Amino acid sequence: MWNYGREIIKNIFARRTQSTRLHYEYISRVQADSHRSDIRVFETGVSSQRYGNNQQSASDLSSEVSVCLIEEAKNNGLYVDKKQWDTFGDRKRQPSGESIVFLSPDVKIVTKIRNPFAKASLKNLRVMDVMFEHLVHNVLFPQTQYTFKGITEDLSEVRIIYSQPYVSLNFVPPTQKQIDKYVTDCIGLKKEDSYFYGNEYLSVTDISADSDNVLVDKNGIFYFIDPIIRFKKPAIEILDYYYNFLK
Repeated sequence: MWNYGREIIKNIFARRTQSTRLHYEYISRVQADSHRSDIRVFETGVSSQRYGNNQQSASDLSSEVSVCLIEEAKNNGLYVDKKQWDTFGDRKRQPSGESIVFLSPDVKIVTKIRNPFAKASLKNLRVMDVMFEHLVHNVLFPQTQYTFKGITEDLSEVRIIYSQPYVSLNFVPPTQKQIDKYVTDCIGLKKEDSYFYGNEYLSVTDISADSDNVLVDKNGIFYFIDPIIRFKKPAIEILDYYYNFLK
């Protein structure tokens, strides 16, 4: 039954895209600058001067980084007490691999309380990358861009709060061939192996047709909900590279 339903979805998508060009636009420079300003106070708080070696993994310094981010958030009115979590909406019964997820009452906004160290090794995150990770996502995947909402803590560690537009279940999952074409032709990443697409700055994974991480609407607009981005260079260098393309 599942395979039969999958074939129907493929046929629907094929008919939709026959007359629709795959659509991609970078986030605007104004939006990118606005998102960057939201976390400006943390750029000095989590700095290479403070920790010495910016190449050190964020997971190796999770305790130190947690204390620093929580302190900066409290000093700048960006700290959210755990008692306020329920204001984000209905909590999903099971958390994802790195986030506790809430859905707003109007079913328009998803709020994610993310553990920045959960997949730090896989993502190759350095100390300075923790607060910039979502900005890289926003440049690559503007349809599902994250908005920084604050800092909280859980289990004596920092958690970063992001909101994200809810992606309609009325959208359909594309085939792997369609994902490959979109990522290479529109985003400009080359297929590195069976799982990763990348360039000299980063790699992206967890976007297979078998996951629930990629959907597409009738206009050919793709929605990459929560892909894993592996950094090959520090986040600041990645952002500087991509910001050159923004208008």
